[in-house]
Amino acid sequence: MPPSQLGAFAKSDPGRATPNLEWHVQPLSLDKFGDPLHPFDAITPSVCNLKPTSRGHVRIRSPNPDEPPAIRLNYLSTVEDCDIAVNGLRKTREIMAAEPLARFEPRELKPGPGAVTDAELLDSARNLGTTIFHPVGTCRMGSGPESVVDDRLCVHGIEALRVVDASIMPEITAGNTNAPTVMIAEKGAEFIRESRLAGR
Repeated sequence: MPPSQLGAFAKSDPGRATPNLEWHVQPLSLDKFGDPLHPFDAITPSVCNLKPTSRGHVRIRSPNPDEPPAIRLNYLSTVEDCDIAVNGLRKTREIMAAEPLARFEPRELKPGPGAVTDAELLDSARNLGTTIFHPVGTCRMGSGPESVVDDRLCVHGIEALRVVDASIMPEITAGNTNAPTVMIAEKGAEFIRESRLAGR
């Protein structure tokens, strides 16, 4: 089973039309993935920004296919994302201080009660932040100059080549990417079958 046994959604501010924060709650604690579990009872409520405005890139470095691409994640590179990261940490503390959890006497390990100011919490977010393996957009669908595929997932300017995965999403979906990626795969299979039947 997956490590995250509980999920929750909320708005970082009430003026938003839809939730932009998601918590993945794991019944465990460790320093980082791959390390051993801590020797005490714990949960890890990880909060993420569902609508990040920071943009990274994946770029080819050379014509040699054996040379890896240049990948720049560029997390927390906009003021909006920084504000949401701080807000998410504060809301996590509010949840953990709620009356129904008081009997468990929760104590904060990271970022730790010493991180109080916005600057300290942002620094913690930069140090603790990591991927949840939902990258999108490197082969975005559209008709503009930055798009890679059209609405039938065909690569612009290259015959008989399609991209059929989460990279075609122009923006990340506000939630997990699994279900939309399954839908993309189903539509891609349909497009490929139609092309073969048409002899293209």
